[in-house]
Amino acid sequence: MANKMQDKGAKRLLSKLALLALPFILWPLIEVFILPMNFFTFRIWETISVNSMRVMSGPFYPNVHMQMVEEGELAPRTPYATKRKVEWYTDAYGYRNRDTKNDVLLIGDSNITGAKLSQDETLAEVLERQLGRDVYSFAPATMNRFLATDRFHENPPKLVIVSSIERRVPELPAIGENGLNSKIRNFTGNLISSSGFLTSLAVTADRISKLALYRRTLAEIDRAVGRKEYISYKNEFFMEGEYANREFSEEELDHIADVLEGYRDALQERGIHFVFLPIPNKENIYYQLLPTQKEATFLPLLLSRLDERGIEYVDLQPTFRELYQQQQVQLYPVDDAHWNEIAVQVAAQLLTRHATVAQLQTTPSDEDERLLVNFKEE
Repeated sequence: MANKMQDKGAKRLLSKLALLALPFILWPLIEVFILPMNFFTFRIWETISVNSMRVMSGPFYPNVHMQMVEEGELAPRTPYATKRKVEWYTDAYGYRNRDTKNDVLLIGDSNITGAKLSQDETLAEVLERQLGRDVYSFAPATMNRFLATDRFHENPPKLVIVSSIERRVPELPAIGENGLNSKIRNFTGNLISSSGFLTSLAVTADRISKLALYRRTLAEIDRAVGRKEYISYKNEFFMEGEYANREFSEEELDHIADVLEGYRDALQERGIHFVFLPIPNKENIYYQLLPTQKEATFLPLLLSRLDERGIEYVDLQPTFRELYQQQQVQLYPVDDAHWNEIAVQVAAQLLTRHATVAQLQTTPSDEDERLLVNFKEE
């Protein structure tokens, strides 16, 4: 009798625990299968970015077309946020492109992806229109990811432009770093992309893992208790503030130049041209708003080293500073550290004037060469 009573008590306890856990089990499924994908997010980036299934080919869910009114990353859902409607497309590999053609390939960070920019405002699309050649956005990604990706071996670009926001340039990985991880990601990504079922399964599992309501609730609590991730000077929001314009040692500058030289050499071995495109920090261009008004010296010092090594680059800093300081042209959103659509247009213009990039305008594309061969054969 006592054993039966204990069994009933244990069953009741398990039932109560199951009922207690049920909302936590069902809610992620409700988020995925009932609510709109962007119900709890403030940007498309968070909505479709890969969270835990980092065995997929790209950083975002593949074959997505989405529109959304977004806010900047530094102060979302606060009185300081500015809203902007944007549109996104991702390709079959989970990168922000309408197609996969790649005469020119852009490797970079979230600036190249186009945070808070609509699809036709991204550097890849603006440069493609100005250059008249197919430009592919491979971002966020690294040079090592590019070198480990099969499809670029089979159909290599003629030019690779490696870009980085200034604050991330010291973190650029040398050739070979994380190489094994990139090769594994290439294998698993190809496997998942080859099956619609596996792709759908991976995306669904990843969406469940995001726990969007939980993350948003934590963010709301942080804001309620006064925690903030932004730095504000004179009604402009910054990522790093004065720290961004710190000094770099000779050894640090030489190391970064070594890394970029390694990129150049690795691409030269494959017959691919290389151009480096550093994007100035908001603090660099808006330095007069900082308390000490300290100017950034990092990029000029680094680029002088690249000159010594014959590494090609496009220097945006002088033009950006002239536009902002002399013409009061805004180049970054108030509530975000990424560049805006005006800065992208300027960068594309400067790129098309670079000799190596401009040469593509006079070089026939692979499609033009095929048409020419077929015409001669006829």
